[in-house]
Amino acid sequence: MEVFIRALGIFLISILCLPLQGQKRELRTKKSSDFDRIDSIVDHYLIENKLVGVSIGIVKDGKIYFAKGYGTRESGASKPIDSLTNFLTCSVTKLFTATAIMQLSEQGKIDITQKLIYYLPGFKMKDNRYIDITIEQMLTHTSGLHWDMKLKHSPHDSSALRKLVYSVGNKSLNFAPGTQFDATKTYSNAAYDILGYVVQIISGKQYEDYISENILLKANMTYSSLDYQKIPEDRRSFTHILKGKKVKVGGIWTENEEHSPSGNLNSCSRDLCYWMLSILGIHNNPNSLNGIVKGNTLENMWKGRHVAPQNKRVSIGLGCFIKDSEEFGKYYWHVGNNLGFSSTLMIFPELNFGITVLSNQKYAEQIVWNKIPFEIIGVLKDDWRKNER
Repeated sequence: MEVFIRALGIFLISILCLPLQGQKRELRTKKSSDFDRIDSIVDHYLIENKLVGVSIGIVKDGKIYFAKGYGTRESGASKPIDSLTNFLTCSVTKLFTATAIMQLSEQGKIDITQKLIYYLPGFKMKDNRYIDITIEQMLTHTSGLHWDMKLKHSPHDSSALRKLVYSVGNKSLNFAPGTQFDATKTYSNAAYDILGYVVQIISGKQYEDYISENILLKANMTYSSLDYQKIPEDRRSFTHILKGKKVKVGGIWTENEEHSPSGNLNSCSRDLCYWMLSILGIHNNPNSLNGIVKGNTLENMWKGRHVAPQNKRVSIGLGCFIKDSEEFGKYYWHVGNNLGFSSTLMIFPELNFGITVLSNQKYAEQIVWNKIPFEIIGVLKDDWRKNER
């Protein structure tokens, strides 16, 4: 994930200056010319950049506008990708961990301004400044916790998260809590793993069970799971790496259980469309009591707390990054990558629009984050303008 932090910095800088530019189980609700142009964009990158597989999900005006897979689950194999093919979403998982924290906040069980040790009194670090870490600082990558922490020997079971949280007794903070924000330097997977344990302790349920029952099922994300073993084999995608000019199959890969809260959600473009529809539904109907969170909670999550030093139009909210764009208004996103996977999810409230791009290779990260989504948006915006005339 260290590479992810460097790549995220490139993404934050480049996003300010970006120009806009046949599978089964496809979901389409618009005229074919739009889809032909989307196909052309994706096919170009599949060929020119040796991408193995990509899945796209788009929502617009309360409906799934487009969901389709391209390429294959495994290089050289006849295993086509579709809208139900699962990918490791990597750090996009953090959107769900943050949502769980805010659900518990709505219930009065968590105060995000409260210190971490209030909820985990046994948590200790070598650096005494740890006593000042708050839940909000962890959500906004300003806690001072390291970018990652690892168990030397993962138990690969439900005890892993607890063991990880209490393995940091000899660790120090990178900086005093709440004093710095720079996504390329202060970003912390460790903070989100600990937040997952907070969810576990406060809810009384295993982290994976809480997310499944209170978020995934409520959003109709029935093909997604934090437990890789629950994904049917015919919907799993293989990882791929680029060695020189050759694409190599890296096999099946997932995070250890202790890193589930920071990056272990397995999902598909169809399910992430339902997630985006759920979030946009809350935004469009803030007084509804049927959402995953309440309208004022979502508004709080979308409030920028700290501005990125590399890009003054980019800030951090509770679990998401925010861009104040002249072209689109404010939009909200998270990206992810890991060994063999790249992902992005973007929500544009003023356009009532969202897009997710998933891929089964890490070397596609800049294409997945910066190229495909914005080129597709450019195509669709042209069509929307024509329809408004």
